[in-house]
Amino acid sequence: MNRFTQSVAAFAFGAMALVCVAQAADVTTIKLGLSSSKPHPFNDAGDRFAAAVDKLSNGQMKVQIFPSRQLGDDKALTEGVRFGTVDMTLMAASAWASLIPAIDALQLPFLINTYKDLAELAVTPEAAGLYKNLGENGVVGLAIYEGGQRQFLTVDRVIKTMDDFKGLKTRVAPVRLHLDVFRAIGVNPTPMAYGEVYTGLETKTIDAVEINISSIVAEKYNEIAKHVLLTHHYFFQGLLTINKARFDKLTPDQQKILRQAATETVKPQIMALDAYDASMIDSLKKQGVSFTTPTPELLANLRAAVKPIYAAYAAKNDPAIDAFVKAAERLHSK
Repeated sequence: MNRFTQSVAAFAFGAMALVCVAQAADVTTIKLGLSSSKPHPFNDAGDRFAAAVDKLSNGQMKVQIFPSRQLGDDKALTEGVRFGTVDMTLMAASAWASLIPAIDALQLPFLINTYKDLAELAVTPEAAGLYKNLGENGVVGLAIYEGGQRQFLTVDRVIKTMDDFKGLKTRVAPVRLHLDVFRAIGVNPTPMAYGEVYTGLETKTIDAVEINISSIVAEKYNEIAKHVLLTHHYFFQGLLTINKARFDKLTPDQQKILRQAATETVKPQIMALDAYDASMIDSLKKQGVSFTTPTPELLANLRAAVKPIYAAYAAKNDPAIDAFVKAAERLHSK
């Protein structure tokens, strides 16, 4: 190779390198923090969302996921997204209840019966209306995903009657609706950070936790707590959010990509959970966890106990709650 050829080759290589650097510089990366760990459904939702963003943007937008509280627990993540130290998070919708009380409508006890119903509701204008006011708090809501129907996990007590609930120190999320529901059932509700539940069960600080099946597996609660009552008392929706200032800095096309990626992955993520729950139950049974289905009498007593709570929240003078409850009730009547 003569000097001219070498010079041309060197120039071409340098040009290609500059193009690669320029292309890399054009990629927009958004950090998504999760407090949950795999195989939690929120992690699955995050993966689906990230893949859709990558596909819709032709690789020019990337969602980098930080699971297992790497960027903080629920409180740190909500505050981080509000104030811009975290780009995005996907966590329990109820974590935002102090800012947008209407979001409680998602977890009114026994309002939504099936994953199919939830998948339909989650993408309706009535669902979006529950979190539309987040913008006033520096946050943009993008979609509602699902973490799994909630059940009742106990360390060593099998629940057969309402009397069996009495006095059980039970971890619930620090949300007023949850506290009200479980006081009505008769337990001693004990608010506790999600990351502290394993130790709480291990040290007998708590006797029980209301929880979704996949979290039992993801957080290894089954190493300590051995009995599940399949109450299906409410779903545990997750709200995908992004810091508003971060969102506003994106181009209109990039904003559209995030919204579209969120919307198109909601139904597949929710509908996958029915079979997923069944597989997790089979796995836990093999590991020595017992599962009990409430008798018709116990289920009727549970519904009766929480009915005043349901009625009080549904009757709040909030048009967003009213619209969502009516949308759910229309599904029941189909």
